[in-house]
Amino acid sequence: MRESESISRILEALREMERDLNAALREREEEIRALVLALLSGEHLYLVGPPGTGKSLLVRKAAGHFPALVYVERLLHQESDRSALSRAPLGGAGIAEGSLVFLDEILRAPKSLLLTLLSFMNERIWHDPDPKPAPLLTLFAASNAHPSQSDHLDAFFDRFALRCLMEPVRRFDSFAELLEDREPEGTVGEAGAGNAPSGFSFEDFRALQRAVSRGIPLSPEVVPLLWELRHRLGREGVTLSDRRWKMVAKVLKAVAVYEGHRTVGPAHLSGLLPVLWSYPPEIRTIRRVLASL
Repeated sequence: MRESESISRILEALREMERDLNAALREREEEIRALVLALLSGEHLYLVGPPGTGKSLLVRKAAGHFPALVYVERLLHQESDRSALSRAPLGGAGIAEGSLVFLDEILRAPKSLLLTLLSFMNERIWHDPDPKPAPLLTLFAASNAHPSQSDHLDAFFDRFALRCLMEPVRRFDSFAELLEDREPEGTVGEAGAGNAPSGFSFEDFRALQRAVSRGIPLSPEVVPLLWELRHRLGREGVTLSDRRWKMVAKVLKAVAVYEGHRTVGPAHLSGLLPVLWSYPPEIRTIRRVLASL
């Protein structure tokens, strides 16, 4: 199969996954779209919110759509160490073998362990103790709390291009469905409404991610808009590192590809909220600035 055909099929599988997840998980549209963009861009996704808001469920259901990818999950705690990440208790895959890696309760882990993840997330290299290339596509992390500036985890947290705040459902229909403890009609299992899980490999996804990062240009109107966005956010006290602005461009390219466009245009900036905030109080300000741009 030609690479372009494989990419088209993965994009359709991702759209199907998004439809299935939105049918199964109410009021999670922004988080589901951010997860899709993480898979498209090869960037990492951080989910924060109170217990019981579906953070782990979202990641597991998404991973269930792509069983050909090696999914590795770890629940972290204060005594977690490198060996717990390198090897599963019963001999399963460690994170160095995972294409999709989910680290739950990530802020419960020792700070020293989190900092050792930087090269794994950036260069896809795991040291155990010798460096080992890792087939990592995307790392997902979840936490009930958000790091504060006093935690001195800025370097680690900045590696998550996409961040989502997950809160309890707010609408009556979602609440009523929650009490009934049933999935919406037409949703079956982890892979959706009777559809077979997608058999795409790590190589298929890497080809897609390369096509996103290298094959989609920014239109001439977009860079001045991003420059204006940078200054408007700065006036509101929201600053982003140069690294994060490169992440912004990469996620914009993923948005354009997912929506079937060949270039990044001004309309794609509306989906940038998950890339722009660092601390939850900034979310309302950033929504307002994006709406006014």
